[in-house]
Amino acid sequence: MKNIPQILFFLLIIASAAFAGVWIGQSALIQRGAMHKNAVDMHSLFHDKLNVTSSQEEQIINIEKEFKRLETLYKNQMKTANMELAQVIKEGGYQSHEIEAIVHKIHIAMGSLQALSLQHLSDMEKVLSIEQNQKLQEMVIEQLMRNAR
Repeated sequence: MKNIPQILFFLLIIASAAFAGVWIGQSALIQRGAMHKNAVDMHSLFHDKLNVTSSQEEQIINIEKEFKRLETLYKNQMKTANMELAQVIKEGGYQSHEIEAIVHKIHIAMGSLQALSLQHLSDMEKVLSIEQNQKLQEMVIEQLMRNAR
C-alpha cells in the first residue's frame, strides 16, 4: 500500500506528458499550416526581391525539386505519426506507454524538416550573388522574427 502514492505520482507524470504531446502535436499542425503559407510567401518574396536571373532560376529549380521531395517525405512522416498518436490515444487513452515514442517520431520529423529548410537556403546561397545572399539572409531573419511573435 505504500507504493500507491508513488504509482499515482508516476501516472500523473505520464498523463501530463501525454497531454503535452497531444498539445504539441495539435500546435504543430496549426503552425504547419501557417508555415506553409509563410513558405509560399517567402518563395515569392525571394524571387521578387532578389531579382534572380534566368540562369540562377534554372539552378534554383533543381534545388527546389529536391527540397520539395524531402519536404513531402518529412511532412508525411509527421502526418503518419500524428495518426498513430490519435490511434494510440483512442485505444489506450493518454496514459499509453506508446505515446512518448510517437511524440519523439513527430519531433524527429519536425527537426528534419527544419534542418532541410536551412540546407535548402545554404544550397541557394551557392547560386546567388553576395548582394542577393545578404538580402536573402535579411529576409529569412525578418521572417523568423515575425514567426516568433
